[in-house]
Amino acid sequence: MLTKCVQVIENFDPKKTTVDAYVSDTPILKDKRVNDLEQKFIHQVFYGATRYQKFLKLFVTSFLYKCPTSAVRSDQSLYTILAYLLFFRLEELEVSEFRELLRCGLGTDSALLALMQYALSVEDLENWVKVEWCKLYDVDFIENEVIGKLQSFPDELLPVVEEVELKATGTVASADSSLVKTRKVTEQKPFNLTKVKPRLVPEPDVISRQVKAVPMPAHIHKVSLGDVEEEKKQRLEEHREMVKQKYDGEDGPQLQSAQRVDASEREELTRKVDAERMAECTFRPAPAKKYVRPTEEAVVRQTAGAILREDALLKKKQQNECQILKRYEEDLHDASEFHHWQQNMKEKDDMEEEARVRQRMVEMQLAREEAMEAFDAVKRKKNIMAQHQKELSHQKNLEVEMENAVELQQKQVLCQEVQDDRERARISEAHALTVKAKHAEDLRKEKEAEAARRRREEQFEMEKRKDLIRQIRALEKVPVERFVAFDPAEPPCHGLMEEMSLAELRERMKILEAQKSQEREDKRERQLTRKLEKQEVLAEKAETLGKVREVAREEAQHRHAQRKSKEVEVADRKKAYQAKCIEEAAEKIATKKKLKHEEEQRLKKELKEISTKAQFLQANAEMVEAKAHGEQHRGLEREARDRQKGMLTGQRKVNEISGKEADIRTVNRVRDIEEYKAMQGYVTQRVKQAKASQECLREDIKRANTAARNHQKSQEIRQREDFGHSSNRYMQKVQQRIGSAPPVLNRS
Repeated sequence: MLTKCVQVIENFDPKKTTVDAYVSDTPILKDKRVNDLEQKFIHQVFYGATRYQKFLKLFVTSFLYKCPTSAVRSDQSLYTILAYLLFFRLEELEVSEFRELLRCGLGTDSALLALMQYALSVEDLENWVKVEWCKLYDVDFIENEVIGKLQSFPDELLPVVEEVELKATGTVASADSSLVKTRKVTEQKPFNLTKVKPRLVPEPDVISRQVKAVPMPAHIHKVSLGDVEEEKKQRLEEHREMVKQKYDGEDGPQLQSAQRVDASEREELTRKVDAERMAECTFRPAPAKKYVRPTEEAVVRQTAGAILREDALLKKKQQNECQILKRYEEDLHDASEFHHWQQNMKEKDDMEEEARVRQRMVEMQLAREEAMEAFDAVKRKKNIMAQHQKELSHQKNLEVEMENAVELQQKQVLCQEVQDDRERARISEAHALTVKAKHAEDLRKEKEAEAARRRREEQFEMEKRKDLIRQIRALEKVPVERFVAFDPAEPPCHGLMEEMSLAELRERMKILEAQKSQEREDKRERQLTRKLEKQEVLAEKAETLGKVREVAREEAQHRHAQRKSKEVEVADRKKAYQAKCIEEAAEKIATKKKLKHEEEQRLKKELKEISTKAQFLQANAEMVEAKAHGEQHRGLEREARDRQKGMLTGQRKVNEISGKEADIRTVNRVRDIEEYKAMQGYVTQRVKQAKASQECLREDIKRANTAARNHQKSQEIRQREDFGHSSNRYMQKVQQRIGSAPPVLNRS
């Protein structure tokens, strides 16, 4: 049954399925050999282990870290199940059934013994896992329901632990045996002190954060800016007159320097004083030394890593050259002809690309002229649009000014209404101040009563502490057992394998240290030999690399000279081609300007011919002109009628819109007044409800404080009856235990 529980827990994957679906679908629980009782047990163990997964994981992980020699990491699921049964289900399962689970054969005996000892040790649990448990669960639950409940079964679990210990070690440390020598060790137990329960802290008072405006002083409306400026000017003049009277010329100090007549002497003294004062401020740095170019080459010292990297690079190049020669021997040709053709084609492509770029430059220059003409036309059009836009903006500004005037009038009316409401606010403020003063007086009385009660509680706590100190001093007077001094030559005699005394252990440690020192010296000699060999190899490689570097430098200089000559040739060719392109572009631009000038001349000639023809036809133009004027006058009359009709229609629409806007403003103003009054009523009702709620809350707090004080007082009375005096039942038990203690044997 325990094996099936382990299988169910290990096969569960929360990422794929839920707990209920897994239990209903798992094939382990569908086995016909599992009866209903066993199925129910497996089901409950799986649910409990899943529910307290974090709790059990912390316990098992800490157990594996504390006992790595005895615990087996592959049995983590078994330890999880046993920990769950031990901490949460031991009362229901009973100790006899738990013993049968330990004796079923799963897990090693040493691991089960370490698990039981670790779970029953309060000190280990507090040092290893209690702090992490308290992060997940309540402290009272951990201390009372988990650790405290398990410690309530010491008599029932002691035989189980002894049985497991006997199977694991072959001996029982707590049993009487003449074969095993045990030494009694003093056990330190903390005092069972009563922990003080925290007092109930009353809830803080609610602080009002409402900000009220201070009324405007009345003298502000009586003083204007002009009066203030006049007052400032008058005050400034008075201050000037006062300063003049205070620092009159006759009352000033009479100095000898003022009586000097020679101005040159005064200037000479001034120049000397300035020269002495500014002597330290003059900065004249020394001239910089002339740069001297070094004649000798700098010596660069290479490191071992640099030599090895350069040697590896040289070997790689040699391998590549060897591969090229080998390929040439096999194929009887190389890729040099292809590379030459490829270089020529790249140069040809570069020349074509440059020609295309120059062609594009000429086209762009021609397009620039056309763009400039188009830009001038767009500029004239935008000027006309800007004039029209200015007229529209002027009309809109006039409309906005009219709306602002109407809005200012409405705001003045609203300000008058607000000033009327402020007088009512002052009355409410005075009433609120009276209520607050009364509340403050009541609160002060409550605080004084609370302080007196706190002083009485502190006095009572001090008496309890003094009584406890007297009890501790009485316990300290109990005689202490004495032990024999430790003998380093005596073996421990615990019945373990390979036991030895401390003196023998020290001798063996000296022998091992001597062996390690000899091995260290031999290893140092071998390392020095390898180091010398490595230095010789590096010196040979450095010499070879120096020769290779010199040859490479000469080849690089030759390549640089060739490349520079080729770059100069390419630059000259580009300059010549650029000059040619510029000449072509200039010719095209000149040709286009010439054509445009010819077309303008032709247009002017045509306009001149048209004007000459018009002069010949002017004789018969009077009749045509009279007819044209008649048509124009009739058109103007029609236009005037249409304009007048449109203006009347527009004015009628404007009047209708103005009337509707006035009605809407009136309705909005009435609605705003009604909403403001409704808001005042709602706020008044909410304030009343808040005050009633505050009174109820204060009464609840008072009742809770009274109940807490009464409860704590009853607790203190009950504790005083149990632990308060030396004549209580606790002290009687302590005295009986001291009187019935066995006599102390003198080992000496």
